[in-house]
Amino acid sequence: EEEEEEKSGVKLGLGDFIFYSVLVGKVATANDWTTIAACYVAILIGLACTLLLLSIFRKALPALPISIFFGIIFYFVTSEVLDPLVNELNDRQIFL
Repeated sequence: EEEEEEKSGVKLGLGDFIFYSVLVGKVATANDWTTIAACYVAILIGLACTLLLLSIFRKALPALPISIFFGIIFYFVTSEVLDPLVNELNDRQIFL
């Protein structure tokens, strides 16, 4: 009974969380809260997608690729597009 319960449970390795924290730590060096929040949310979205795929396929899947992909994409989009836009709107004192 314990083996059956152990096989059906969702497991994430410690290494997955280390890579997530490395990505967020690297983003934190940019010293921009918008980018940090976007990467954090992207990692959570990727983790949710991984768990959804895990429930559909019912076999072991790597937890890193989807979350890291979303995190990197959100990092570049936020730092290169969203931050300059927000700064420009702030300079012109346009509030949304």
